[in-house]
Amino acid sequence: MLDIDTYRLRARGVYSESSLSKRFIVLRMYDEFLRERGLEPGVESLNLWVDELIKRGISGRSVNTYVHYVLSYFYLMMVDVDERKLRMLRMRLPRVSVRRVDYLSDEEVASLIKNTVSPVRKLIYSIMYTYCRRLGEVLLLTWKDVDLVNNRITFRILKKKVEERATFELEPWIRSMILEYKDYLGKVRLFEITARAVEKAFKRDCERAGIKARGRWLRVHMLRHSRITSLRDKGVPLDVISKYLARHSRYDTTVQYYRAVSEEEKVSIPRAGDILGVG
Repeated sequence: MLDIDTYRLRARGVYSESSLSKRFIVLRMYDEFLRERGLEPGVESLNLWVDELIKRGISGRSVNTYVHYVLSYFYLMMVDVDERKLRMLRMRLPRVSVRRVDYLSDEEVASLIKNTVSPVRKLIYSIMYTYCRRLGEVLLLTWKDVDLVNNRITFRILKKKVEERATFELEPWIRSMILEYKDYLGKVRLFEITARAVEKAFKRDCERAGIKARGRWLRVHMLRHSRITSLRDKGVPLDVISKYLARHSRYDTTVQYYRAVSEEEKVSIPRAGDILGVG
């Protein structure tokens, strides 16, 4: 029922190898469900599968993750999705508590970039952090995407059924690094390295930079979280971060994961008595 082989080709470079392996497990589960009941891929069958998962006692967080993985298959494989039915499906998904995102401090990011020995990984980390990009999006960069004359850099971002292109200013330090490390980069793509290789090296690079886990999951995607968190803490409006940099499909995704309320903000809330002059 599912064309997993074609999905594998299209998803390569979009998701890391570790992420793909998890997605394949879920897709095979969904595919088995479809075959057993003679159903076709779509929101209707996904609804029925969610019922089955809930009956089996699968945790709410896992159910949400499984649905997310199947929907990513729909989008990559151009499966027609009824948006109204999809909204209804999302409304009935089990509610789960939001996990705090793991991130590096500005000082830790600076140390990571400074102490990373590999010029290729140093540039990858710098680009991911600067432009809030995912690893797969950075690895897709070609020399055509880097305009050294007009100082522009363009990323290809998969958004549902279409590929969105996002263009940003090529920051001077990124431009200088590209020129400095040009001999280490590829002829067509900038980075001739796999996502798996970058992921495996990231922990070693963190260790070399003196970065301790302290309960955090040290993975390269932290650089995206770190940039968003840093900008939020510096007062950049979340809607600007969401729409311009993070490129989240839904603004509430940005709010859900990054709108933590600091103690300083709590203290800054005026008391009602003071406002009304009755305190």
